[in-house]
Amino acid sequence: MGETGVRARWGALLVLGMLGGMAAGPWVHAAMWGALAVMGWREWWQVDGPRLGGVAWRTGQAWAVAVGLAGVWGSMVLVAEGPDGYDGWRVLGLVGMIWANDTGAYLVGKPMGRHKIWPAISPGKSWEGLVGGLLAAAAVAGWQWGWGQAWMGAAVGMLATAGDFTESAWKRRRGIKDSGRWLPGHGGVLDRFDGWLYAAPAYAVYLELWGA
Repeated sequence: MGETGVRARWGALLVLGMLGGMAAGPWVHAAMWGALAVMGWREWWQVDGPRLGGVAWRTGQAWAVAVGLAGVWGSMVLVAEGPDGYDGWRVLGLVGMIWANDTGAYLVGKPMGRHKIWPAISPGKSWEGLVGGLLAAAAVAGWQWGWGQAWMGAAVGMLATAGDFTESAWKRRRGIKDSGRWLPGHGGVLDRFDGWLYAAPAYAVYLELWGA
């Protein structure tokens, strides 16, 4: 099975697992994002921990990363709290936009990407893929909330791409290809969920201030 096949198979299992976590209710949903935050921190620690040595906890960097990741994925718990209580559809909206952006960028950028955005940081990212991802995310937002809200998908796509570049820059500086080996074809938790770094908090704030 080629790279695309492996990626698709394990990606489908990830989708089913996350849908199950959302459908199971607020406690399972919160535990799911909490586990991802812990796993993401562990990946960071395995890379940066040896470099920091025994001063890691005294400098507070490990705590800062832990609080940051908890805030990013903890915001998904906030997203799920609708006016009438737990609402998994609010979470599914963000998940759908981010994954649509990733999928559209991959499907368009892989065969058609010619003009690289920032090859020194992320050689695989192209302007063609970026456009494909933003259009896919906008389509998901338009389908969910009406085409007047398609801009939200494009905004989430841009934030997700910025998160991707941030994590890629970290990996480049550390000389690693993947943050971990959590999911075949997808790398580690930080690789798979880097799109949440900026998109999740921004989406949570948007829903709290202006959303339903």
